[in-house]
Order: sequence, then C-alpha cells, then structure tokens
Amino acid sequence: MEINIFSILQRWKQEKAEYRRYKKRINSLPRDYQIVMNEIENFLWTSAADHDSAMFMFKVLQDVLEFFESKAQEGMDVLDVVGQDVGGFCDDLLHELQGQTWNGKRKEQLNENIRKKLGRGE
Repeated sequence: MEINIFSILQRWKQEKAEYRRYKKRINSLPRDYQIVMNEIENFLWTSAADHDSAMFMFKVLQDVLEFFESKAQEGMDVLDVVGQDVGGFCDDLLHELQGQTWNGKRKEQLNENIRKKLGRGE
C-alpha cells in the first residue's frame, strides 16, 4: 500500500481549517454557551480513540454547536438546554458513540480477549 504524503498533508490542512471555523463559531456564542461548549469539547476529546474516532467526535461536536447556536438564538439559558448535569449530557453523547471512543474500543477489546481465552467464539 503506497501512502501519498501530499494527500495526507492536504487532508490535515483542510481539517485544521475546518477546526478553526468551528472555534470561531464557538467564540460567537454567548459567554455561558462558550463555557459549556468548551467544557463539553474538553470532556469528549479525552474519549477519542484514534484519528477516525476523533473525526467522528468532531462531527458530533459540530452538531452540538449547531444545536447551541439555535438555542442561543432563541434566548434559552444554556443549562436549560443541556440540563443541570452537564456531565450526564456528555455521558449520553458518549453512550451514543460507544464504539467510537477510547473506552468503547477498550471494552470491545476486553470482551474479545475474554471470549478467545474462554474459547467461546470471536
């Protein structure tokens, strides 16, 4: 398999530009929304398992941002949008992404290793 370094660098450049646009959008939110969005982002990034899952996580974060933009425009308080338990909101997002996260991949690997060692299928 031949790796085209130019296409990899081009893709990274595009991803970086997309991330900058995303951060600008966050900075355009009301302050309370910015705080919550940045905390959600920090929480979720620690769960990304690899580049592919990080890109999937980024798509989820973009969806959350779009949701926040809509609710901020409606004048809703950010904690009325996500609830008082922001960690629970994040857990719900991670639950939907379970196979895409570091923890999800680790759980899959753990279960697979046990099944193999017990001789109970793959």
